[in-house]
Amino acid sequence: MKFATCNKDTKQSPTGKKVAIIGAGPGGLAAAGELICRGHEVVVYDMLPEPGGLLIFGIPEFRMPKAAIKRGIKELEELGVKFVCNTKVGKDIDLEEIIKENDAVIIATGAWEERALKVPGSDLEGVYSVLDFLVKLALHREGYISADEVPKIGKKVVVIGGGNSAMDGARTAKRLGADVTVVYRRTKEYMPASKAEVKHTEKEGVKFIFLASPSRIIGDEKGRVKAIECIRMKLGEPDASGRPRPEPIPGSEFTIECDTVITAIGEIPTPPFNGDASKYGIDVDSRGRIITDELGRTSRKGVFALGDVVTGPKDIGSAISMGKKVARAADDYLKTGTWR
Repeated sequence: MKFATCNKDTKQSPTGKKVAIIGAGPGGLAAAGELICRGHEVVVYDMLPEPGGLLIFGIPEFRMPKAAIKRGIKELEELGVKFVCNTKVGKDIDLEEIIKENDAVIIATGAWEERALKVPGSDLEGVYSVLDFLVKLALHREGYISADEVPKIGKKVVVIGGGNSAMDGARTAKRLGADVTVVYRRTKEYMPASKAEVKHTEKEGVKFIFLASPSRIIGDEKGRVKAIECIRMKLGEPDASGRPRPEPIPGSEFTIECDTVITAIGEIPTPPFNGDASKYGIDVDSRGRIITDELGRTSRKGVFALGDVVTGPKDIGSAISMGKKVARAADDYLKTGTWR
């Protein structure tokens, strides 16, 4: 996977301008590839131990092989992109410090917080978020943590959700030898996962229960999951997403025996300022997403944002396309000083 838009021979002369990119996922890497080729000095900060974000640590190897991605990252390093890993902006270093040290800043921190499943028993042993499950497996695969630090799944796994992350979690659990059931609150046609991913998941033997939603997770005397209670749903009037709103059917509860529950009900944007956006002069909306114009410009001069931290969770292609577009806008700003 190529992120750079040049090679050493076609790279433009140094401009003397410094750009910091916060987040080494697909959007941040695409922006880095544009800006290093335009002659700017580029430093990319990331909280994980190596660049790649979800490309390396979130999407399983069987769906997205890592070798080509790592080659693309190595090309960026050879062109002069500097990566500062194991560094979480907003915790290990303050965003204001980065803004003051650079001529432009691009925020591409994505959506790394899993929506909580707010039902009784969600704190039992054996309940994991899909991000925690997949990322820790990847950290172990890459040699950063031991096997003891990876979430332990049992023989019967229930995955809650209908997006690509849910399919990744289900297929991964199946590969680990579990009997896997996906529970989704709407019908198959309204699943946010791609049709291809759903088809792959079905072919691999994962079971699906549609029009159902968890009402509580049941634990044993040791505090570990032993079952999940769900309630049947029906589709009502369209909600804000444009899809029919799932509505519970009273008295339709049923139980699924399981020893592991993986929640995959959506991710929340994670900007690098712990919710205190006003401190940095950066506007966010009611859902915590950074507000930008069509070129990624925020309410603070010189600070851009892109990807899931702006739009909420979307696909990789959108993040890469946005990364390139915002990088071109940043290049224009660095060369002209114009901030419309």
